[in-house]
Amino acid sequence: MKFLPLYRRRWALVYLPLLLLLGGLLGLALFVWQPLPPQRVQIGTGPGQSSYLALARAYAMRLERMGITVDIVAHDRPQSPLERLARGSDGVDVTFAQGLYAPDFPQAQALAVIGHEIVWVFARQDIGGLAQLRGRRIAASVPRSSNRQAAELLLRHVGIEPHEVSFTEDVGEAAVAALDSGQVDAVVHVAGGDSQTASELARLDHVGLLGVERAGLLATREPRLRSIVMPQGVIELRSNLPPADLPTMVTLTHLLVRPDLHPALQRALLDVAGELHVMSGFLEDRGAYPTLLGSSFPVSPIAEKMFQGHRPWMERLLPFGVAQWAELMWYALLPICLLGGLVLRRAPRYLDWRAEAHLQHHYGELKFLEDELVRAQPRTPAQLQRHALRLNQLEREVMSIELPDRYADRWYTLREHLQQVRQRLHSLQHG
Repeated sequence: MKFLPLYRRRWALVYLPLLLLLGGLLGLALFVWQPLPPQRVQIGTGPGQSSYLALARAYAMRLERMGITVDIVAHDRPQSPLERLARGSDGVDVTFAQGLYAPDFPQAQALAVIGHEIVWVFARQDIGGLAQLRGRRIAASVPRSSNRQAAELLLRHVGIEPHEVSFTEDVGEAAVAALDSGQVDAVVHVAGGDSQTASELARLDHVGLLGVERAGLLATREPRLRSIVMPQGVIELRSNLPPADLPTMVTLTHLLVRPDLHPALQRALLDVAGELHVMSGFLEDRGAYPTLLGSSFPVSPIAEKMFQGHRPWMERLLPFGVAQWAELMWYALLPICLLGGLVLRRAPRYLDWRAEAHLQHHYGELKFLEDELVRAQPRTPAQLQRHALRLNQLEREVMSIELPDRYADRWYTLREHLQQVRQRLHSLQHG
């Protein structure tokens, strides 16, 4: 393309493509980096009476203060939200789960261990220990549930295989009613110290809470369980429940997320976990949770960095939502805008370079022609004629150059030089 049309249409041919390119770079940065987290997150919980539902509401209240909308979805089975989260495409972003489920869901990532839940074992008073459960009926929910898994681990610990007992799928109020009426001999229930089901079971007549013999040994063999001592009277001091210090087992409670959940959302969830779980709970030491120690699930890399004290500096200084926009401006918009401003500022230099290139090319051709006239010895008519033809062609090219008006003086100077060379050639032809 000739230079003058390029110069006249410079906004369409130079500046607009540059602006489109910068816009494309900005869109690519937003798509690949995703600096702004989603404004909505879904927390999956178990049934409506589950303690996790109340916990999800506490998380939702604090997250919404940060500008994050939370959808809480309850499920019929405790495993269902974990199954949906593990699939990654079913909408659940966050859930809570006991460490007993870890082998079945290695895709889920733990942000933190936020507490522990007790493996409660209640039995009729004529049953003095776990070893006496052989051949008995035990309410322990459905297969692969945490209640059933815990029951099987405890039974194997005392040498009883699962097929040597009769399991029923009773859970919650149904399990309480079944034990009270004698339909089952024992109930295994995994829940926190504030569990309504555990509280009701503890107050049944002719029902006692069983301890776990050699609990420390079981903990060394099964990393998903930990041994603790339940102090005498800790459940109810007036009724002296339990009547003596009782060795028992707990499983850790995890805050779980999808591996691809936005890092900013993961950090926000960890901030909420630090607010909710730092206080001591039932049989929990103050400040023990949240933690990453003993996690049964794979730990999120974002959580590892957070617990090591690494987080974006803007999130330390600014509120959550403001920090995300500030990071977008600082790391994406500002660099791209600065680059765009620099490129657009250099664009006129490109036009100048094109003009200079046109002129310098013809100045160079003219210089070569002058040098040949000086060196040509002897000057034959054929040689001079060839030089004249080259000079004519060069003059036609110079006359056809289209330049902006501000280059007119350079163009006229070039034409004067051409005229000087023509006069010299003419003198040589007729000398």
